[in-house]
Amino acid sequence: MEPSPSPFAADPNAGLFVAFRILFHARFYYPVFMVMFLDFGVSVEEFGMLNAVWAAAIVVLEVPSGALADLVGRKGLLVAGAVLMVCEMLVLCVVPVPSPWVMPALLVNRVLSGTAEAFISGADEALAFDSLEARGLSAQWPRVLERLLQWSAVATVVAMITGSLLYDPRTLNAVGRALGLAGSLTAADTFRLPVWLTLGSSVVAVGIALAMREPPRATSRADGCGSLLAPFRQMVVTARWVVAHPLILVVIVAGVLVDQPIRQVLVVSSEIYRQIAIPERLFGFIAAGSAAVGLLTATPLRRLALRSTPRRNAAILAVATFAGLCGVAAFVPWWGIVFVMVLSTALRMVVFLQSHYLNQLVSSDRRATVLSFRGLAVNVAYGLMSLGFAAAVAAVEHATAGDGGAAGSRAGATDAFRVVVGWLPWSFAGACLLFVVWTLRRLGTTVALGGAGGFAEPQGRSPPP
Repeated sequence: MEPSPSPFAADPNAGLFVAFRILFHARFYYPVFMVMFLDFGVSVEEFGMLNAVWAAAIVVLEVPSGALADLVGRKGLLVAGAVLMVCEMLVLCVVPVPSPWVMPALLVNRVLSGTAEAFISGADEALAFDSLEARGLSAQWPRVLERLLQWSAVATVVAMITGSLLYDPRTLNAVGRALGLAGSLTAADTFRLPVWLTLGSSVVAVGIALAMREPPRATSRADGCGSLLAPFRQMVVTARWVVAHPLILVVIVAGVLVDQPIRQVLVVSSEIYRQIAIPERLFGFIAAGSAAVGLLTATPLRRLALRSTPRRNAAILAVATFAGLCGVAAFVPWWGIVFVMVLSTALRMVVFLQSHYLNQLVSSDRRATVLSFRGLAVNVAYGLMSLGFAAAVAAVEHATAGDGGAAGSRAGATDAFRVVVGWLPWSFAGACLLFVVWTLRRLGTTVALGGAGGFAEPQGRSPPP
């Protein structure tokens, strides 16, 4: 029997956390993310570089901001992150296209976006979890994650369909004609409409961040906060603590291993959809369908977290990810969508399980810092993979280049893209083998993964002897 009362009835921060996460991450331009940036006038290689800049901004600020959140409180970081989200959207809304300002503006956008992500990463989760822990309801955290997945799925359905439809001028023109309105909108008129909607949701996110309250434990961490070096001391102390806890390292590395190839596929999914003959106007419906699958899987994920062993869950993730990558690499017209949805579900599972396991293993005084280390690891790997993916596409295209003119150049880029996507499942399989060897060396052949509820190692403030 699940414990009661409901975490949402017990503390308003639980519901505000869910609302904040939804507004920060369910962005209307996501179904056309890569295509939109290409329409701003950048190349595939420049798109990869811009995403590497985004990841670099997170790498630089992620852990210091998490340490600062542990020392002085989490709410201020959330408000700052939401304000930066407003700024990043404004940059995309106002930059003229075409113009020499496009690339500098997109660089500013990626830096602001990465900084916002770094500020809220770990802080929002730590604030919500500590609020429940202060009321003796930390065991209810999987229910909060379940609700987050469910409402995120609903919000994503709305955002993805709306964003995709608004991006396509043909759809808006058809609606206008049906309503008896004259006019002929072009892509130049509509491609920023999803960004304007996201700007509106970012303003609401600022209000929600302001409504959150610091839990008692976070507001009591005033000792040692007067120095500018305090966050960096917190980083060093926590890093040593993480290294001394092999289970935490295993959870973080396992998450990175599964996250990276999936995230790369999802980032370039709009180009994959184009290559499997799916019209742009349907991109949002595909994302919405993936979100609906997330709605259906929220409760099974909670049950897996509570009833299955971490080792079994890791095996499920590895098999699902490999199968999904193989299916995507086949570029099956239309049916390739199914494999993208498999990968989306696997990504939700790894995020859910990492949050569940890490919050079991980490105490409140370093929770945001450890969660920021998790985000740092993910984003360092993402930045490297973005650069590697773009470089691999360019290298393959260069190696196979011919004299086909513009059409030949486009065909060469398409073929190179397919070749590099085809490498993903096999690189993932090799990484899994290395991970298994590394895990056995770190934890021993009798890996101390706990029973159905989680890990055997308890929380603690000091490294084990």
